[in-house]
Formats: sequence, C-alpha cells, structure tokens
Amino acid sequence: MKFIKTYAVTLVLCYVFVFLGGWMLFDFSKRFFVATAACAFIIAVVASIFMAQEERIDQLEKRVKELEEKE
Repeated sequence: MKFIKTYAVTLVLCYVFVFLGGWMLFDFSKRFFVATAACAFIIAVVASIFMAQEERIDQLEKRVKELEEKE
C-alpha cells in the first residue's frame, strides 16, 4: 500500500513538472502521459526502496539498543 501512495505522489509531481515546462527537457512527442507515468514509476520504485531500507535501519537500531540495555 505504501508503494501505491508513493507512486501516486510521484505521478502527480511528475505531471506538475511536465505541465510547468518540463516537457521541454524531454521528447514526449506522442505519448507524454505514458512516458511521464513510466518516469514516475521508476522514481517511485527507487523511493520505496529507500523508505523500506530506512524502516529496516530503524528496527535494527531498536534491536541494538535493547541488546545494549540487557548487558
């Protein structure tokens, strides 16, 4: 579910970028909606990987803290 939320936010931000002049940077001649959705998908995948990694780091920090308190 987090990935879908991340993808939706990224998709909206990409569309805002495209409509505010970002289309001049890329060649979206025929299918710029599909190209924007693909770019948003790739960005969302990368963002969700980093968010999952951050979650795991937080869990590991809690485990280390608990182990240090036991000693």
